[in-house]
Amino acid sequence: MALAPTNNIAFAGGLTDTGVDATLQHFVPEIWGASIMDYMTKNLVFGALCQDISSMVAQGGDTVHLPKHTELTASDTYGAQTVETLIDTPLAFDDSTAKEDEYLLYLNQAIHSAIAITDVAKVQTSYDVMNIYTKKMGYALAKKIDQYISLKLLEHVSYNYAGTTTDGAGAGNTIDLNTTHDSYDIIVAGVSNMMEAIHANDSNIEDWTMVLTPKCYASLFKLGDFARYDGTGSSFGSEVPFISGFAGKLGGVNVVVSTNFTSWDAGSTTATSSNGTPIGNFSANSVDDESQKLLGLLIHKDAAYIAYSPGMKARVQSDYHLPSLSTRFVADSVYGCTVTGNATDGNKRVFALTNPAS
Repeated sequence: MALAPTNNIAFAGGLTDTGVDATLQHFVPEIWGASIMDYMTKNLVFGALCQDISSMVAQGGDTVHLPKHTELTASDTYGAQTVETLIDTPLAFDDSTAKEDEYLLYLNQAIHSAIAITDVAKVQTSYDVMNIYTKKMGYALAKKIDQYISLKLLEHVSYNYAGTTTDGAGAGNTIDLNTTHDSYDIIVAGVSNMMEAIHANDSNIEDWTMVLTPKCYASLFKLGDFARYDGTGSSFGSEVPFISGFAGKLGGVNVVVSTNFTSWDAGSTTATSSNGTPIGNFSANSVDDESQKLLGLLIHKDAAYIAYSPGMKARVQSDYHLPSLSTRFVADSVYGCTVTGNATDGNKRVFALTNPAS
């Protein structure tokens, strides 16, 4: 039966309805969702350095298996004989029953950021205010993800982390950026140490990124060579993918800064702290010493992998809460990450940038 033209039809909102009951007409979660994902991506520093392999779980699943291949060696084919001479010995094939190992990435991290927007405030009618909250929620998700990745990287390069006897796979991958305990200043000799470590690892300079703590990053401007190069502006351009971390180059290595470092509290078995002056044990296999300062991390492009559950990189949901006359709005994410590499030259993927231990 057709409705009379004078009947008032109350839509649920979101359909350009301007009626009094249309509480969501300017509040479309799908559009907010895209904005939150955009701001989250822009604010990721450690996350931006991870290889995103979400496509591997696009059809479902909570665990990703990544092969851990051992290095192969090459042998002489003909030995001392000439090429024309018939080979009188069989070719050498690796005949091993040992299987290749693997890295496991578990999608076991679930985070969210939530707000409630009241009708009285009419926040949803102001694009500027919506934009502010979009940034806040995107940043909140990015910060939480970055802190988790930071912790996994710290564990990878630490001895006895969290007051336990557990050593990271890359424990011992350490580069001293200065010669003074407790100093956050980068000196020229420290840059030299970094270049030596990269080349000794048989890797390319352009494959690495330095992520520095704020205090250590600030010391770069005490280096005359870096300050002059930085002042030319030639280090800025399309090669700089980071928004939240100001970028330049040091010895050809990309440099960014992050405040999202996380470390285990000294001597603690459970607690972690997020701050700009992380600590750990990077130089000795000693349970009692976790007070060495971390100035930053040197990270290879293939060091870390991240994956998000399908549709859960920055999912957005909302509902109307009648008792409070407000719209409740939640952005959440389900993800996991893993760090690859170890402490063997040629397979080092993460280095702890430190000062000498006391």
